[in-house]
Amino acid sequence: MDPMTANLIVFVLAAVGTLFLLVSALGILRLPDVFSRMHAAGVAATLGISCLLLGTGVHFLEDSQMFRMIALVILFFVTQPIATTTMARAAYRTGAADQFVLEHDDLAALSAAAKRNGPTGEEPALEAEA
Repeated sequence: MDPMTANLIVFVLAAVGTLFLLVSALGILRLPDVFSRMHAAGVAATLGISCLLLGTGVHFLEDSQMFRMIALVILFFVTQPIATTTMARAAYRTGAADQFVLEHDDLAALSAAAKRNGPTGEEPALEAEA
C-alpha cells in the first residue's frame, strides 16, 4: 500500500475513533440517567476503540499487526455488550435506576419470579388440579 494512502486511512480512522470517544465521554457527563449513560459508554466507546484499533492495524500493516487488531475488535464487540448488560442489571437491582420510569419492565417480572422460587432457584411444585 502506498505510504501516503496508508497515512490518510490511519488519520481518518484515528479522527473518527477520537470523535466517537469524545461523544461517549460527553454522553456519560450529560445524559440524565444511568441507563442512558451506559448506552453512551457502550455503543460510542465500542465504535471509537474499534476505529482506533483498525487505524493502528493499518499503521503497522508491514509488521502484520492487523490480524491482532481485528482479533481485539472482535473480542471487544463480544465482551462489551455482556459488560454493559451486567452493569445495567446491577444498577437496576441496587436501586440506582429508581428515578427512571420504564414503560415495560421485563426484569421486574423475572425478579418477582426468582423471589417466589426461593434462594435455590427451583421451580415450585405445581398443584394437582382436581
